[in-house]
Amino acid sequence: MGMTTTTAETGFAVVAVDGTEEGYAAVRFAADEARRQGIALRLVHVMPSDLPLRSILGPAGRDLGGYASETLASAARLAIDVVPELPVTTHRLVGGRVSEVVDLADAARFVVVGRRRATALDLAWSGGTLDGIVSRARCTVMMVPSTSASAERPARIVAGFKSSEHSAELFGAAFAAADDLGAQLEVLHAWKLPSGYDDMIARRVSEATTNRKQEDAIGDLLGPWRESYPHVPIRIRVVHQYPVHALVEASREADRLILVKPLHGSVVHHLGRTARGVLRLAECPVEVIPAEPHDQLTVPPLEVEQQGALVR
Repeated sequence: MGMTTTTAETGFAVVAVDGTEEGYAAVRFAADEARRQGIALRLVHVMPSDLPLRSILGPAGRDLGGYASETLASAARLAIDVVPELPVTTHRLVGGRVSEVVDLADAARFVVVGRRRATALDLAWSGGTLDGIVSRARCTVMMVPSTSASAERPARIVAGFKSSEHSAELFGAAFAAADDLGAQLEVLHAWKLPSGYDDMIARRVSEATTNRKQEDAIGDLLGPWRESYPHVPIRIRVVHQYPVHALVEASREADRLILVKPLHGSVVHHLGRTARGVLRLAECPVEVIPAEPHDQLTVPPLEVEQQGALVR
C-alpha cells in the first residue's frame, strides 16, 4: 500500500508508526530530518501475523487492517503538514515489527522510532521493538521520546565519546548535525571503573589530571574536524562518572545525543549496556550510528582507552 508524491526519491528515511502519541512525535521529527537531508520519507506500520494473537483479540483482530490504514493515513497527513511537498509513501506490512522495519530500511539513510514504555505483549511479540531495531538495523537509528526539553538557549548536540576506535563515525555525524542545525557541539567522555578498581585508581592518580589528559587526547582527535567545520562551537567535557548517568544528565539540556554502535566481527553490531540505558532514559532524541569496518574509516583510529585513560 502506498501514497506517493511526484517527486523522485534521492534517498529515503523510514519511520515506524503505531498510532500512539510517541509514534506521531517520531513522524514529526522524521519529516523535519528528511527535509534537512533532502530525502523522501517512508512510513511503515506492521500488523501481527500470528494466529493465536488474532484469536485473543477476537472480533477486534479482524479490524487490524482498517486500523493500520487509518494510522498510516494520519501519519502521512502529519508528515506533510510538518513539511509540505515532502515525498511520502506508506507501507502496511504483516509480520514481526523488528524484522519488517529492518528489512524495509535496508537501504535507508536512517530509521526513526518513537519511544514508549514496553508492555508485556510488546516483549512477548517482538522482544522490545526499539532495542531490536537499533541492534539489527544497518543504518543510523534515531530514537525520539514523546516530549523533549525546550529552552531559550542555543541548540546543542552532545556526542558520547567512548574511545578513539570509532571517533571518525561519531565526529563525522556530530559535526555535520551541529553545522546543519547551527548548534553547539559538546563531546562528552565519562569514565568510571567498577567500585573496587575505581577506588584503587582514584588513590593513585588525580581525577583532575586524568580528565585533563583525556581532554587533550580528544582535542588531538578533533583537529581535522575543527578544520573542516571552523564555525561549529565545540566544548570537550570529561567527567569521572558512569557513562549512562552522564549521558542521560546531558540529554536534559541537549537537542540531540549521538552514540556509536560498535562492531563485533566484520559486520555484526551489538547494542551495549550504555546504549540500552540511554535509549530508555534520555530526554532528547538519540542518534545511534553503526560503526564502520576499519578499512572504510575516513580517519585512521588511534588505540582504544586502557583502564579509563586514553592512549595515543
